[in-house]
Amino acid sequence: MSDSSVTGQDIRAAAEVHGELGPEYGDAVVESFLARIDKQIEARVDERLAAVSRPRRPVDPARLSKFRLAFGGLVAGSAVVGIPLTVLAAQARSEAGNSPKALFVIWVVVLAVYGLVAYRLRRR
Repeated sequence: MSDSSVTGQDIRAAAEVHGELGPEYGDAVVESFLARIDKQIEARVDERLAAVSRPRRPVDPARLSKFRLAFGGLVAGSAVVGIPLTVLAAQARSEAGNSPKALFVIWVVVLAVYGLVAYRLRRR
């Protein structure tokens, strides 16, 4: 915290000055006191924001490249395995009298997640 913190003594002093100077200077005393409090609040907020915000680490290009390669393999592998399994599951559901719509909803969600991750990887 800063050295110019507002204390109870400061509040009493401002109240006394306000009373002694009368109504013609009262507004100026109050504005001055509020400005001092405002500066202290801003200093506290800045301290807390500085403590919370972390600087971002630079991304290692070699590590990011390995991650992209692994993610690409995961996407390709899940498509190679997932599409035939989805066809088999859809056929089994339709033979049982159930609608295979849920399987396609799951694929939409999976593709949305893959797309989001791919977008974030390209941004870096």
